[in-house]
Order: sequence, then structure tokens, then C-alpha cells
Amino acid sequence: MVIKTCAICGSNKHVRVLYKASFNEKELNSTIYSARRLPDKIHYKIVKCYKCGLIFSSPILPPNKIFNFYRDSICTYNAQIPYLIKTYMKLFKLSAKHVPKNPKVLEIGCGNAFFLDALYKKGVKKVYGVEPSSTMVREAPKHIRENILVEVFKKNQFSKDSFDIVACFHTLDHMIDPNEVLTEIYRILRPGGTVLMVIHDTDGLSVKLFGERSPIFDVEHIYLFNKSTIRKIFEKHEFLVEEISDVKNTYPLWYWWSMSGFPKTLKAMWLKILKLTRIGNFDFTLSGGNIYILAKKDLEIRRK
Repeated sequence: MVIKTCAICGSNKHVRVLYKASFNEKELNSTIYSARRLPDKIHYKIVKCYKCGLIFSSPILPPNKIFNFYRDSICTYNAQIPYLIKTYMKLFKLSAKHVPKNPKVLEIGCGNAFFLDALYKKGVKKVYGVEPSSTMVREAPKHIRENILVEVFKKNQFSKDSFDIVACFHTLDHMIDPNEVLTEIYRILRPGGTVLMVIHDTDGLSVKLFGERSPIFDVEHIYLFNKSTIRKIFEKHEFLVEEISDVKNTYPLWYWWSMSGFPKTLKAMWLKILKLTRIGNFDFTLSGGNIYILAKKDLEIRRK
């Protein structure tokens, strides 16, 4: 197991335990490391830096084991993809305000490329992705697949000043070293380029309602942010933060219920009922516990 430190101050002097570890290393597999699975209260020891406010997992599995799990992971969220596309496309319009009309876009952790394909269909043709799971990449449309690097995102995969927009949806939470990720994103963005990220919110409704039973406390998630800490780490890397706000997601009521932190027996009983009823299949919009950040590569900040 590998000890992690606060990604903002780089120290563990002010770190305290929030929740004890609740997983058995021998039981971990690629299914557990498949995205958007139902809440199961399986997580590393969760700690908080009371100097910076950052919440993170420590200790964690060695990087090579984690990477192997992601390489074998599968897509388990096909039913949610139409909803995700609508949400991400709205956010993309915000990020595309100050870049060329046909921007060059990179998505980190693109899965089966559903978002990149949606962009392509809207006329954004220069789309690229990075995704460690070869299974998910094989599911991507052929015209997108050839532009996907089957690998974990890391240094020197792309040239400096390559992209107008870098998108990253629920991926930074999974990264072993968010500082390394943000340093590399800054390097590959063109001057004035934009990074768009969606992350979980440790101050969000889900955590307020369910605490440790919130789905954001998950063995996949290493660093978890709120509006304050995500701003701090972006500004640490000299990004100009333009906007941080709540994400409003739309899903059927039964899906919201399935992702809640209510006891399993109660949830299972009502989930069956909701899936069979008109009310349960009603689309419901809620700021359930995600935030987005828009930030720009501003060379004027670096010169200062």
C-alpha cells in the first residue's frame, strides 16, 4: 500500500482520519473498477487535510495494480449515456466560447467515446481521447477509435500546445497524482485554451444526506474536491479559473434512488417498484453532488 499526501500543501501534518478503510484487497477486481457502479461502501481509509480542506484516500494500492484494473474495466453505464451527453454538451458550449469554431479537443478517460462522438456529430471533427480500457475503446465508433490512445493519461503523450479544449469528466477523482495531471494538461493546452472538468463535490447534497454512505466515497476515488479545494489546486498550477458551479444532472427517479445511500434492503425493494411505475421513470433534474470547473491557460499569470 502507498501513502498519499495532500495534493495542495504536499504535507500530511494536518491530516486526520474521516472514515476507516472498508475493503478487502483480495476481493478487488476489474468489475469493482468499472465506472458508475452502484454504491457499495467499499473504500480506502478516507482522510482530510484540515489546513487545505482536501479529502483523499490513503494508503492506496500500488499504481501498477490500479492501472491493471482500469485496463480490464468495462462500461456499465450504457443506460445513462443519453443523459450524460445532454449534460456534457451543455457544459462544452460554455468551454467553447473563447476558442476556435472547430476546436481540437482531447477527452481524458473517454470510455467508449460517447461524448467525443456527440461532438463529432455536431461538427467538431478534431476529437481525440485517452482511455486505459481496451474493451471500452473497442466499443467506440471506428471514426473516433483511431484517435484514441489506449493508455493511462501521463506525461509526454502529446505535443506541447496541442489542444484548444481538454475535457475530463469524473476522471480527476481517480488520478493517483492530480498535480502531475494538471501540469500536463497545462503543457498540452494552447495559450488561451480551456480545460473543462466535472468532479464529485465533498460538500454536495449526496454527502450531506448520506455521509460515508455517499457513492463518492468509493475505492476508485483517490482525491475528492469541493469548490474551494478544486480552485486551490488549479490556481496552484497557474490556471485562470473562470467558473466553478454545481452540475444539474437529469436521470429517471429510479436511478437517483439506486445511487442513494439508503440501506440496501430498503433500496432494493423500492427500486423494483420504481422501475415498474410511471413515477419511477419520470426524469428528474437535481444538483446531486457534482461540480464543474472551467479554467484557462493564461500565460500572463505565469509571467507574473
